[in-house]
Amino acid sequence: MAAVETKETDEQHGRVVQVVPLLRLQHLGDRSFDYRVPPELDARVTVGSVVEAPFGRRMARAIVVGVEPSQEDGPAALKAIEAVLDDSVSPELLELARRLSERYLSSFESCLRLVAPPTSGRRPGAAPVRVRCKWVVPTADVTPAAPPDGMPAVKLTAKQSHVLECLPEQGLSLSELCVLAGVGPAVVKALAAKGMVELTRPREETAGAERIGGAVEAPSDLRPDLWPEQERAVAGLVEAYEQPGLAERLLWGVTGSGKTEVYLRLVERALADGVGTILLVPEIALTPQMIARVRARFGGRVGVLHSGLAAGERVREHRRIARGEALVVVGARSAVFAPVPRLRLIIVDEAHDGSYKQEESPRYHARTVAAMRLAKTGGLLLEGSATPSAESLGRPTEGRVRLLRRAAGEMPTCEAVDMRRQGGGQLLAPICQDALAQTLRAGEQAILLLNRRGYAGHVHCDLCGHVMTCTDCELSLTYHSRERRLVCHHCGRGYMQPALCPECEQAPLTRGNPGTERLDRELRTLVPNDKVFRLDSDVLTSGTRVHALLDEFATARPGVLVGTQMVAKGHDFGDVTLVVVADADTGLYMPDFRAAEKTFQLLTQVAGRAGRAGKPGRVLVQTWNPDVPCIRMALERDEQGFYSEELRNRRRLGYPPFVDLIRVVTVADDGDRAQVGAQYLVERLSRHFATRELRGPVRLPILRGRSRWHLLIAASDGDRARAIVAQAMAQLWERYRQRGVAILVDVDPQSFG
Repeated sequence: MAAVETKETDEQHGRVVQVVPLLRLQHLGDRSFDYRVPPELDARVTVGSVVEAPFGRRMARAIVVGVEPSQEDGPAALKAIEAVLDDSVSPELLELARRLSERYLSSFESCLRLVAPPTSGRRPGAAPVRVRCKWVVPTADVTPAAPPDGMPAVKLTAKQSHVLECLPEQGLSLSELCVLAGVGPAVVKALAAKGMVELTRPREETAGAERIGGAVEAPSDLRPDLWPEQERAVAGLVEAYEQPGLAERLLWGVTGSGKTEVYLRLVERALADGVGTILLVPEIALTPQMIARVRARFGGRVGVLHSGLAAGERVREHRRIARGEALVVVGARSAVFAPVPRLRLIIVDEAHDGSYKQEESPRYHARTVAAMRLAKTGGLLLEGSATPSAESLGRPTEGRVRLLRRAAGEMPTCEAVDMRRQGGGQLLAPICQDALAQTLRAGEQAILLLNRRGYAGHVHCDLCGHVMTCTDCELSLTYHSRERRLVCHHCGRGYMQPALCPECEQAPLTRGNPGTERLDRELRTLVPNDKVFRLDSDVLTSGTRVHALLDEFATARPGVLVGTQMVAKGHDFGDVTLVVVADADTGLYMPDFRAAEKTFQLLTQVAGRAGRAGKPGRVLVQTWNPDVPCIRMALERDEQGFYSEELRNRRRLGYPPFVDLIRVVTVADDGDRAQVGAQYLVERLSRHFATRELRGPVRLPILRGRSRWHLLIAASDGDRARAIVAQAMAQLWERYRQRGVAILVDVDPQSFG
């Protein structure tokens, strides 16, 4: 242990603790530091305590990872911790952080940050602050249908009515209600002015038990009858849940087959047993319906953790969960670390989604973390998806539960639109324009997918072939017509488009690969402006704006929703009868062995948005490659055929689920140093891996002015491979750092750019 020295004092020595400062200082590695515990804090300090301690010239938040007994002759020269905070980390989560560090070859400190309690953003060393937020409760005896005597009927807007539908009887905080309902605070305050809700001060935390009280059984009108396939699925999953140890299952159901109701029945069972549940969703901003259904069924027993909450709200929710007041936690990827007591059930909805993998260190996958947590406590890990990953299907087949038909309505008809036979320069083929016109005349809704944002995906010269690229990133620039600028989608740097090609200076530049911005503009020449809604990250910068847009589209008749892959995720609009995919080939030729799988998943998911409420649905897929297997099989709904072929190819080429992957990237300002560093790594590792297992090194595009090289390890024994790479990193990390080369390690990588 490293000692932090200070001047001699005459104070009682007391116990010595080892702490890890949460400071993101890479040069500290996995070191912990010794501190003295002052007598007045001694009774409050234990392993897992969150403390404040002086570190250099700053005050650092730190976690106690070890405690030594009191020593009469202990080192009085040690600095003393200055405060013990109210929150702590449980032994289970501390152990999880250690195992994550080993599994993902990341520092212990970075993994501790994942399990550390959130902060309210206060200055270290300052007095604790009360979490302050307005609490919204429905007015007891006032409803639109029954106004008080002598008062006129209360008229509500569509948004105000939606807020009342989302507001449980026990109330919600203002910020959380706004996120859940997809509205701004002004809508809620207008309801308060009409006497429909009350804005009060926050309830005391000690009132949490009262807030979540009530019977586990939900009202009958909120529990729809199960159809036979759902009943069999619930029965089989409850049996797995009751088994000792970890049970892993895959709920493989077509879009609209009622997977959510199966989830809710399992949560009911867990609550009846008094144990905890975590329900993970890919993106909170895109799944308001899921959160609303869980809230409606279980009310105050539900905690929500996501980045859209204010700092104070995250603290409040985290404390409710840690105290066992919210035994059901709904959240995105990081919610897998929620301090749920007696955890026995983790559900991963849309388990195939790439957002469950964190792309910053520690680069964990939420599904793997879920398995690690339940491996210690026992319980059921359930993945749900209409398009499982090949890795999930590579696991034992007895773990699969199938839902083969929709709970309501038939699957839509799907057809390919061969763009090689279509004339004209418009984004939508004539058959798609006609289908859209028919849908709108019928007063119905349509969804249009184009998985490329901006007006044009690149700008090039027809004469010399030059493509405009970012000077810092070596990536093609995207043209955005609203800003009239070329933008790098990696670093965000913008450029003015020159009048002539800067390479040959003889021809103007041409905009190619149209994106959602151009499709949106073309649609507005065919559809009234107020009926077109665009859903992509260029126009929607917050969860609140996403919710507001989806709420507007839900009430628009007719209406058209156009966007990137965001339009394919988890939406349930009963009047959507047409889905058009403007360019199915967008992701086919990426440098990624999962390109075919991702294309198949995206087409299947977006096709499932049509015909969900008994109305016939139609799906038109524009493609230049209608015979490509992943596109053809998606349109034919040949799931078995696609996955069988995909798994055969993975086995032949040596990719997951038949091997474990580790990606190592060297990064440096000097390109030669990055290359030499990667080559030396290959030389060191080649002693332990066969030629087929060690692939590379290969140069990557420059990002933010830094050169990159990467290599890939594909090993059948993942534990052995990780141990070898960990040993190499321990020996080389400091040497590389001194030479200006950073080493990034990604275990189970999901992207390769």
